[in-house]
Amino acid sequence: MTSAAQYPGLSRDKHAAALLVELDRHRRIWEHQSRLGTADMRLLWLLTDREPQTLRGIADALGLEQSTVNRQVNAALSAGLVRRRSEPRRAARLVEPTDEGIAAFENDLSHTLGAYETALAELPAGETDRFLELLDQFVEAYGRAVEAHPGTKPS
Repeated sequence: MTSAAQYPGLSRDKHAAALLVELDRHRRIWEHQSRLGTADMRLLWLLTDREPQTLRGIADALGLEQSTVNRQVNAALSAGLVRRRSEPRRAARLVEPTDEGIAAFENDLSHTLGAYETALAELPAGETDRFLELLDQFVEAYGRAVEAHPGTKPS
């Protein structure tokens, strides 16, 4: 079923919102089927892509509060996904992935990217690059709109 038939009569903004809600629903189903949760994937993506990090470095790179990162790192430590180590002349301990963490990350990442590739393969021939260009433009524009209008938080 096309999205226009699935969401008849919606304005463009509501249509986009409905599609993104549906995409998020699918992402959550995928997350429940994966070994690692979103926080672990984000943390391991950062750590397998770069040098070992301090909690402050992780917080800065992920744009999260250090207390949130501390909880996530402690959970990953308990699960055996990361370890902490000390280096001479450094006050802060470094966090790095364990072999088990790297293996779990690579397995879940492979499955996730496989699902994306399967979905991209269903697009009309020759349209994949255009779709990715448009999605990139949409994500950039949405980011600018969100940053320009912070709104108000409920009290």
